[in-house]
Amino acid sequence: MTVEFKVKLVAKETIRPSSPTPDHEKNFKLSVFDQLTPILYTSVLLFYASNASTSSRHQSSRLKSSLSKVLAHFYPLAGRIRDNLYIDCDDSGAEFVEAKANCPLSHILDRPCPALLRKLLPINTESPEASTGRLMLIQANTFGCGGLAIGVCLSHKIADATTLRTFIKGWSAAAFLGEVSAGIEIPPLDTASAQFPPLAELAATSPVVVLPKVRCTTRRYVFDPTEITPLAASEAVPEPTRIEAVVALVWRCVARASRKNDPGRQSLLSQAVNLRGRLPEPLPETTVGNFVGGFKVEIVPWAEESEIELKKLVSHMREAKREYFASYTPRLSGGGESCLAIVEAAAKFGMLINSGAVDFYNCSSWCGLGLYDAADFGWGRPAWVSLVGVEYKNSIVLVDARDGDMVEVWLTLSQADMDALDADGELLRFASLNPSVSGSSIP
Repeated sequence: MTVEFKVKLVAKETIRPSSPTPDHEKNFKLSVFDQLTPILYTSVLLFYASNASTSSRHQSSRLKSSLSKVLAHFYPLAGRIRDNLYIDCDDSGAEFVEAKANCPLSHILDRPCPALLRKLLPINTESPEASTGRLMLIQANTFGCGGLAIGVCLSHKIADATTLRTFIKGWSAAAFLGEVSAGIEIPPLDTASAQFPPLAELAATSPVVVLPKVRCTTRRYVFDPTEITPLAASEAVPEPTRIEAVVALVWRCVARASRKNDPGRQSLLSQAVNLRGRLPEPLPETTVGNFVGGFKVEIVPWAEESEIELKKLVSHMREAKREYFASYTPRLSGGGESCLAIVEAAAKFGMLINSGAVDFYNCSSWCGLGLYDAADFGWGRPAWVSLVGVEYKNSIVLVDARDGDMVEVWLTLSQADMDALDADGELLRFASLNPSVSGSSIP
């Protein structure tokens, strides 16, 4: 008999910075990138096998004390957003939830279920509180076997995936090494707003980018890129990256699935890119905030099967990326003109993603962030770093598997398109659908 997976909340506590935020840093300006970011939480789950030398009580205590330390360095995360212009750094704090799951960790890792994984997070990732309430929430879930899952939610209004990695690395350094600075060097937190200041006209307005929420389903696939990259190579792109190869294959398959349900659909892929190192004046990777852009590639409605073969899609993606960095990023030198360019790009993105006439696939890659190495709190690397999926249609998110070679793809589609995708022979040849992530050492 299958036992229903339940997570019981045991305690809830507010964690404040270990030292008060100075008066001159109380008003933290958002950047124009932050102002335009959709309202949701950037979230991740960190799973750890049981550790005989560390009790769950000790783990929880270490997590809370180190969280207080790291908040003194990332003090905006303990504040509240005001009018979509700035963060009131009033040290209101972050929410820390302790919870217990009614099963061993292996029950989750044997067959991960996106709907069940959401129970391990402290808040719904799509909650409007991301712009009105707490900017950071943590949930420490203990399992009967002694395993641990840490759910981390940071408001996307102040944190993209790279910032999430930077925060986790600083937090784990505070827990394991005793000092945040032992893990990372953090540039001044106002770097983003100094270069790309907030616009008054974006204050307390309706979001420019609203992600479309419809009834949809999320699946997790695992790919071996070495099986795909040789097929994606061409004279134009002789050595495609593993991300290019996997994204092209997934896009080709989902576009084909959509056409089965609605022939003649135009398909657009928007691939997110980290702009920090691509700006005219490059910024350190540890710069806090949102620095995300994206280039777009199209499959026209009348495209024949031969026109969307892997090598051609990869070639189109590489050319679109080259053109994006050549024509758009040079405009991001800072100041008013740059901010207007950013608003213009966001408005186009918002229009396309909500266009009913186009299949718009929003793709981002977390590969290469090094989350497994960043999240050692003193009891080893995570057994698994997991996403949870979203409720937004046509979302494609890539993340490294634990071995660093395989790639996990979290795909969210309408139920009709997902049903059509289930019958796609090419996808089934290269992808493993939701395989186990358990190892022999995980009880």
